[in-house]
Amino acid sequence: MEFVELKKQLKAQKPNACYVCVGDDDFLVDRAVAVLCALASEPKPFNCVDREFERSRDLTDELMQLPVTGDYRIVVARGKTDAAAVSAYLQNPNPSSVLVLPSHIPHDSWSRSAAAVVPQGATLVDCNRLSVKYVAPFVRVFTDKTHAVISDADIVLLYNRCGGYMTRINSEAQKLAMLRADGAVSSADIIDNVKPDTEFVVFELCDCILAGNTARALAVVDGMAKNNDLVAAFTLIYNRFRRIFAAAVDPDGLIGIGVKPTQAGRLKAESAKFSKARLKKMLDMLEAADYGYKTGATTVYDALVGFVAQAAYVDRKSWEV
Repeated sequence: MEFVELKKQLKAQKPNACYVCVGDDDFLVDRAVAVLCALASEPKPFNCVDREFERSRDLTDELMQLPVTGDYRIVVARGKTDAAAVSAYLQNPNPSSVLVLPSHIPHDSWSRSAAAVVPQGATLVDCNRLSVKYVAPFVRVFTDKTHAVISDADIVLLYNRCGGYMTRINSEAQKLAMLRADGAVSSADIIDNVKPDTEFVVFELCDCILAGNTARALAVVDGMAKNNDLVAAFTLIYNRFRRIFAAAVDPDGLIGIGVKPTQAGRLKAESAKFSKARLKKMLDMLEAADYGYKTGATTVYDALVGFVAQAAYVDRKSWEV
């Protein structure tokens, strides 16, 4: 289920025996765990356990205990757990225990992390970034408190500059609400006060490269050198081009590399604009640039500038092979 469905499910019916809360938004993973822990009655320390378990037997022993008060005992198991042991437990779970398995997926890894293991009988809670339609009410909670107003368009701008991650949106929305108490939050306020997330800037950079807009692409790199993590930028650029190339080569295999169904359609449409040769050439150039700065042959800035200048240069005839 999606994160936004979790509260509704818990209000409508008894909790399931096990929830695997997994996603790339740490804020949402933590919120999902908090929502489930709220099922435990006071005194919380006796009804809610949150730690790592070295042995599967220790975890099972915790799950078989009864709550001191209330209806449920919540057991949050951090770190790696034995999926087979959890699946075996879920065949005959303790009806008064709820097992929670949180799993954070790094969103800036060069190679996509292995998918979280969901034991048989567990319920998966998708804690990846929310769409902006769910974020808008959250932002307006803060602006309403200070009698500030913010337009839908400016919420989208805030969302994009924060990369869609709720931890940043949470802090930046509070800051803007205080800044414009009894007034209106403008686009200029957001641009001046909210540093663009590296991922957001990389998205613009990739668009410039694909459009062959070399001048703008190089200008974006100069801005990134002042405000963003260039090493992370290499990772994010590679991930974007890798997915576009995968969409061109094997569009039906996108789900297997961590692409959501809603994103797959956009990637397929984007990949159709370019030849496989051009996309593969970009990946080769990016890997060469990455190798160059990692071996000390060049600085990370010079490596990125070199890649961008080559990749954005439109000499399509030589690539259409």
